[in-house]
Amino acid sequence: MKKIFIILILIIAISAKDTYAQNGVPNTLAYLQTIVDNKSNYIGQPFSVLLDRLQIQIKYFSRFPGLHHDKTKETSTSFSFYLPQDDFNDFYLTYPKLEIYWQPYLNATQSGVLFRNSRGEWNTDAYNFYKNAIIKDIQIRD
Repeated sequence: MKKIFIILILIIAISAKDTYAQNGVPNTLAYLQTIVDNKSNYIGQPFSVLLDRLQIQIKYFSRFPGLHHDKTKETSTSFSFYLPQDDFNDFYLTYPKLEIYWQPYLNATQSGVLFRNSRGEWNTDAYNFYKNAIIKDIQIRD
């Protein structure tokens, strides 16, 4: 009986630890929704303002060159906070993602090189590229 009780306590403790995504944020989607709800605090600001206030760490990014515009311009970037399978090929499974739209658009050639070199993993080079980009809009992406 003691063993069952100890195992049950361990399972609950491990589950509770995993419930908090990062840094005490219990629900990533709800947290990101508060950022979207307060996006007026970030629109027109460099991305570094939002980065400095984030309570969760970016793990991956995915860029979106202009679809109907000049393909050399990156119109938005999607940021994810975990990767379920630790396999970049499963990037499409990451949810929720924070979608940041840029004004002016960014250089898609440069971001493409960063993306290919890191396979989309957030790193110092990506941070340095995006930190001064001006936020036009913020949305949650499925």
